[in-house]
Amino acid sequence: MKYLIVLATLFFWVSCNKSDNAIDSEVIETRARIVNNLAVDGCEWHFEIANADSSDIKTLVPTLATEPIVKAAVPKYGTEDAYSFIDIDLKYRLTGTQRKITCGFGSTPSVDEVEVLEISRLK
Repeated sequence: MKYLIVLATLFFWVSCNKSDNAIDSEVIETRARIVNNLAVDGCEWHFEIANADSSDIKTLVPTLATEPIVKAAVPKYGTEDAYSFIDIDLKYRLTGTQRKITCGFGSTPSVDEVEVLEISRLK
């Protein structure tokens, strides 16, 4: 009987663990904006994604490994340009990790990190 309980618990744990990975590996395509508004007490370079009615804005940052993809599409990315808003199409995958960014008044919030798969500037 103990063997069955242990086996059932192990099976349940493995199945829950796999479903989390499936959610994290989902590829998302959306319109976004690359923003740097640190000069006006906002935050350094990051992505902003608004829902349909703009009532909620999600802040994301690329992984360090995928920053070159962003830099290739938006050469100003990562520079000291004090104030910038650039509209883009973004294809990404959530990593499940967070990274701190520098914001006004010395705050350093942790925001979700994403693996950037594709990015293109809107004209």
